Amino acid sequence: MDLLDSVIDGEPIQMFVMAADIRESTTLMKEAVRFERFALVMDKFVTSVRRGIRSSGGWFDKFTGDGFLAYWIVQPAPPDEYEERFVQTTGDVAHTAHSLIELFHRRVLEDFRSNSRNLSAGVGLAMGLDAGPGHLVKIADELTIVGSPVVGAVRMVTAAVLPQEIVANVYLGERLRDEQAGVYEALGVSVSRELRPTKEYPRGQEVYALTFAGDGEDPVSADEPSAETGSPAI
Repeated sequence: MDLLDSVIDGEPIQMFVMAADIRESTTLMKEAVRFERFALVMDKFVTSVRRGIRSSGGWFDKFTGDGFLAYWIVQPAPPDEYEERFVQTTGDVAHTAHSLIELFHRRVLEDFRSNSRNLSAGVGLAMGLDAGPGHLVKIADELTIVGSPVVGAVRMVTAAVLPQEIVANVYLGERLRDEQAGVYEALGVSVSRELRPTKEYPRGQEVYALTFAGDGEDPVSADEPSAETGSPAI
């Protein structure tokens, strides 16, 4: 599919959306010993995020100042092939979210800590995931995404309880649960369905929390430079 054609035609596109939030980022910046050092660490992290999303077939949409937005597009296919593509993309998105959180908490957070006067226990990287029909549009001459999956992903990241949690909306979460005993078993993905209050549903709505068995391998190898000397790699 030509992305420009999608913009011109205004047709909905099946997409996965990832919203990420660096928890307590304003406190992290306020407590920085050197603000230029804070900016350097953030720059190196976002550069790694862009590379990691691109390598998994996704598109980095924007850096929001305290997080980022990214998306993956499910290419059209006959019904018997589409579900397989959807499942494969789901695995790619979930694995990428986990890798980025591992990167932040096992490498980037150390760089922030070395430049902080005080570090809150709430600092971390949380992820919200959703999938469904969305639109590619041009705003201020830049390509971006709009639609319910964007709203859903942002809502899910606010529903995260822990600063390193991955939370999915129902549409995506149910498919993850259906597949976790098969396709995602190799990734060690476990999906739990929970009720949590959100702004739109103060009495609680269903969310799906993703966890991964074990810590896994450090996504940044020991001989890769940290943000002190260069850009970490995923």
